[in-house]
Amino acid sequence: MSKLKRSLPLLVVIFFAILGVCLAAQEPPSEARKIWDMVWRIINFTILVVILYRLLADRVRKYFVDRRTEIVKVLDEVERAEKEAQKRYEESKVKLEEVEKDIENIRNMLIGEIEKEKARIIEEGKSTSERIIEQAKSSAQQEVSKAEASLREMVADMACNMASDIISRQISKDDQKRIIREYLDKVVTEN
Repeated sequence: MSKLKRSLPLLVVIFFAILGVCLAAQEPPSEARKIWDMVWRIINFTILVVILYRLLADRVRKYFVDRRTEIVKVLDEVERAEKEAQKRYEESKVKLEEVEKDIENIRNMLIGEIEKEKARIIEEGKSTSERIIEQAKSSAQQEVSKAEASLREMVADMACNMASDIISRQISKDDQKRIIREYLDKVVTEN
């Protein structure tokens, strides 16, 4: 039944097409005939439009519905992609702000460390300079002590020489022998 229902419009079109050909094969049309030809053409065209509508309406409607669905789907996907991109943009913006804060914190920390290191180096320099000054004072004191000792020794040598000269002028040879003997006796008794 459905096959007949589908092929019936096609058979009607074929019938009217053959009828039109048969009518056109007759003698030249009169005025009334021309009107009937025009009526038949309008009827044929109307039937053709109705048949095409019946055959193609569902397909055309389905095509436009599918196309509309596809467009809606694409628009939804575009909207979703836009939201996702906006979300990623916001996340990136937050991360960038965090990175900037981290950079500022690191910079402040480094400045603090540099100041501490500077203070440590200055303190170390002060202690080193104080130590060097103390060493220089100590070294100078030692040099002064050496110079004093050397000077004392020199003065003592000079005093000995002077005393020796004075004694040698005042002591006779007998006194010298006696002093030597006393000294030797003293050394022998001590040992």
